Amino acid sequence: MSRKDSDYPLSWSVNNWPPTVWPNSPHKARYVMRANRDSLILAGALSRVGRELIIIGAKYSRWLEKNSVNVPDFQIAPNASTSSIRA
Repeated sequence: MSRKDSDYPLSWSVNNWPPTVWPNSPHKARYVMRANRDSLILAGALSRVGRELIIIGAKYSRWLEKNSVNVPDFQIAPNASTSSIRA
């Protein structure tokens, strides 16, 4: 289930969240960023450029991998589309 760092874009703004990266939408991403701001900053995955919040792809990938242990029973069905996955 894990993705390689190279599977993620190098960086992106929260407002332009890629639909292929969890949580799959800017609206859900803003919630995730607010709820996990301190740990994302500490991991180097969240940065600010002017007024924009920017996600660093490789660092975000590592942060997701590290935090996946908090959800040990979570399994994504192999045939599930990304639009059917809820945050």
